[in-house]
Amino acid sequence: MTVSEIMQSYCIRVNGGSGVLVNAMTQKYSYVLTAAHVLDGITAHEVLDYQGNPVEILEILRHSAPFDLTTLSNDYVILKVSFQAYVAQKIFNAEELQHSAGLTFVGYPQGERASQTPIKVYDGHITNVNDDLIFFTINGMPSKSEIEGMSGGGMYFHKDGQVFLTGVEFRMDASDEKHQYSRVQCHSLQKFYEIIEINKSAPMIPAHLECFSSIREMIFAFNVIDQNNIYHLKAALDRFADSLIASGMPPPYEVMTQYNLQLLVDSTRPDELKTQELWTAYLEFLVICALMDNIGVTNVEYIKSIERKRRLLYTSDGTNWISRLDELLKIARKLLDKDGTLIVASPDAAAKHLPPSFVLDRVITNIAVVPNQGPFSIDAVESSIYTSFKLTHLEGLRKICVIDSEFEYKGLPSGMAQLQLLKDKLNEIIK
Repeated sequence: MTVSEIMQSYCIRVNGGSGVLVNAMTQKYSYVLTAAHVLDGITAHEVLDYQGNPVEILEILRHSAPFDLTTLSNDYVILKVSFQAYVAQKIFNAEELQHSAGLTFVGYPQGERASQTPIKVYDGHITNVNDDLIFFTINGMPSKSEIEGMSGGGMYFHKDGQVFLTGVEFRMDASDEKHQYSRVQCHSLQKFYEIIEINKSAPMIPAHLECFSSIREMIFAFNVIDQNNIYHLKAALDRFADSLIASGMPPPYEVMTQYNLQLLVDSTRPDELKTQELWTAYLEFLVICALMDNIGVTNVEYIKSIERKRRLLYTSDGTNWISRLDELLKIARKLLDKDGTLIVASPDAAAKHLPPSFVLDRVITNIAVVPNQGPFSIDAVESSIYTSFKLTHLEGLRKICVIDSEFEYKGLPSGMAQLQLLKDKLNEIIK
């Protein structure tokens, strides 16, 4: 989907206004953020998704501060709706937006609802951010009548080729109708977070962060010649993962809270913390660790016990992971004790399982140079620590330990013998 299609897919029609679909950390329901005034005076609400399909309202969540229709004070509300599995909304904090940052406004204008393109997208820029309010100037100076019906629509920020929800529009930025051109006011997401907290509802984050069981089917997708060759290995790994999840494995949300940016190669991309790809990789990581340590419980205490021994780092950057060896070694130095293992997960489908030794030696030599003592003064202690680290890639491990050996697994009895072969192969690489 294009960026525009993604924004439109989260656009919801709410009565005579608009709304924006977001995640809830549960598979029981999702949220629609909107302006409170689009519900005012209506008992039978009409809520439709971007394809015109009805969306069931389960509950209306309101703020403790009452809505005032006359002044439009506290004009925010959340609809708890039936679970929408496709939602993967990304969020950006309005307080971090730069002055005049470009934004995009998406909603359902009243005058376009019978047209072939009922959802409209307007670009513009921030005029000001103040007290959880975003003041937004729309390009082209549309009149109030042109955008009427877009109240409750989402305001998006573009960054690194992606779009992030940052606010919800609720009114024109003028009391006098003669001045109601091009400028609108939006609530940042802060008030919606407060509504969720007041109502003790699920956090506004993706459902897969609730429990690893929701992503278990995605792990260990071995791209072999014949899936029958590794069928029993895959089944054994899945059963082992199910057992670990049922035996006290903390939910992704708890792990994310504990380790936060330490889970990422790129700390400047905090949105990656909520991606399904990270948590699929992390579940594989825990299964691998448990297999190597021959344990049946991967609870909080276990994860804490291995945090200086083994770590997984995720990045959505698909470039060759070895090109970032300098950066990865420095991260390993912060996170790991001597002889620790760092496993990288990324979309690099052709990733090698280990960096070439001559590349590793060269990078370590450059890192271990003693400051202010000339280019040939190497800190032997630091060099030995860096040399002790084992850096590998999750996709490379899949390839070297399973894909390249699929016929070897086929010749073994199912179950324990195949898991033992995998463990033996992992032991040759991981400490």
